[in-house]
Amino acid sequence: GLLAALSGPGGAHADEAPPESMETTTVGDVTGFRADGAVYRLTAGQAEARVSFVSKETFRIELAPDGKFTDPTGDDIVLPQGEPPRTRWKERGDRYELSTGEVTLRAYKKPLRFALHRADGSRIWSETKGLSWTGEKTVQTLARGANEQFYGAGMQNGRGNTTHRDKTVEVAVDYNWDDGGHPNSVPFYLSSAGYGVFRNTYAPGTYAFTDPVTTSAKERRFDAYYFAGEGADAAKDVIGQYTDLTGKPFLPPVYGMEIGDADCYLHNANRGERRTLDSLKVADGYVENDMPNGWMLVNDGYGCGYEDLEETAQGLKDRKMELGLWTEDGIENLEAQVKAGQRVAKLDVAWVGPGYKFALDACKDAYQGIEDHSDARGFTWAPESWAGAQRCGVQWSGDQSGTWEYIRWQIPTYAGATMSGLAYTTGDVDGIFGGSAKTYTRDLQWKMFLGTTMTMDGWAPM
Repeated sequence: GLLAALSGPGGAHADEAPPESMETTTVGDVTGFRADGAVYRLTAGQAEARVSFVSKETFRIELAPDGKFTDPTGDDIVLPQGEPPRTRWKERGDRYELSTGEVTLRAYKKPLRFALHRADGSRIWSETKGLSWTGEKTVQTLARGANEQFYGAGMQNGRGNTTHRDKTVEVAVDYNWDDGGHPNSVPFYLSSAGYGVFRNTYAPGTYAFTDPVTTSAKERRFDAYYFAGEGADAAKDVIGQYTDLTGKPFLPPVYGMEIGDADCYLHNANRGERRTLDSLKVADGYVENDMPNGWMLVNDGYGCGYEDLEETAQGLKDRKMELGLWTEDGIENLEAQVKAGQRVAKLDVAWVGPGYKFALDACKDAYQGIEDHSDARGFTWAPESWAGAQRCGVQWSGDQSGTWEYIRWQIPTYAGATMSGLAYTTGDVDGIFGGSAKTYTRDLQWKMFLGTTMTMDGWAPM
């Protein structure tokens, strides 16, 4: 189970207007230009834009309305990159052209407006107006192609495997586990025109794939990376560049790719008086019925503790399973738990909390804690993750009830999440609540096509 919503970030910072100001300002004419290797600065009155090339196909655009750049995400999400590419620039009357061997970013002067072209001159994307901002958000406005389609934005429940064209997609923590929710959303999208955009932020955003396309983030700064793909595999290329930047999906341990079983064994009112070692009786059931099972969470329930941890872990190992624990109230005991045999960390409540940076840090810390104190691969589960969490955990869609409708909308959810570099996404077999023998069977069948999944036995009635 999960704690209901906590508010997310989205601050405004600048001097020129009060934070609560809803007046929209659009960047003005270019008043200055400077080049320093692969980094270019363009001033427009008080505002300043900075363009930094990461590779021949990847670059970053930042805009500070007050001319003072900030970097709230630091090195949390974006990983260290190699040497920047060789670039060149030219002034061509109404614009500056900033080029690598693969792409040219045009920076128009009056007003400052960007457009990306390939080396052959063909346009990839262009702004229909300059970057704009209010006291609480920044907005980019792009032209939309006649047949252009859009994908991504992370885990969008019930959608994502089909185009987002003409739809508005929210990228934020919402603690909505049902159809229409967006747990594990990611501030990244890609276009059939052969490009992708990652907003480097912890701020919630809204992406309207209308005509024109408008994408916003609730902060008074603009910071986005752009990826240019090419050819028939352009989408794959774009996702590859995005995960080069933010991290490739982690490789789970072999047992992590088997089904997991979750329940509370210590004083569980839903099942009667039991002890942690009673989990081994359930493990015996898997063995006796020749049912594969890779791991077991033995304290999956609010206030559910554990006892006899080392004995339980060894008993599971003897049955070719691994011990997992639910981290309701933190990971301060992780080192001792891992040394006792814990190999799976399901992050929840206090260790997901407001999401964004909090959730990402928890994912990284728990993953690293398993690797630092054992010879095992890190393996974590969490809802409400963010960009970068693909490198340390499974993204799980939260608490649902098992129905035929649940099965219907789960399928496009996980298919669509792959378009944001999320390789391991899943939900509970037949949901955490309710369900039936028929829906359990069918949900179990189709979820075997996923890389990871689990069944949560302790919540539904017997």
